[in-house]
Amino acid sequence: MSVLLALVVSAILPGPISGDFDHDGKADTARILRAGADAYVLEISRGAGPAAPVRIELGRNPPDYMVPAKNGGSMATACGKGVGAKTAPCPRASVQVTRGDLLFGSAEASEAVLIWDGRAFRQDWLSD
Repeated sequence: MSVLLALVVSAILPGPISGDFDHDGKADTARILRAGADAYVLEISRGAGPAAPVRIELGRNPPDYMVPAKNGGSMATACGKGVGAKTAPCPRASVQVTRGDLLFGSAEASEAVLIWDGRAFRQDWLSD
């Protein structure tokens, strides 16, 4: 029975998708993987470093979509819109999204963007 459940879960996970998420001119691949019984990770294999994939912990709920950003520009973050805990400071009220940055989230619930800073991907929530 657990094999059937694993097949169903893997069938509903988005991806893998390809794009140039770090804007270096080389194709990158993003995929969602299980990381234990109740955990998921987003793994990005960069064209510039395929032997050392980047892994971002997603927790218990995987996103149901991943897409490259179609448009760039300044976007307000979730905390910049006043969403989230009021007890924590808002690290960035907005972010500069570049066409091709990786967006992921749950339809009608939340969306995050991964922005490459030259060394690592930074995750910013755009909605919550």
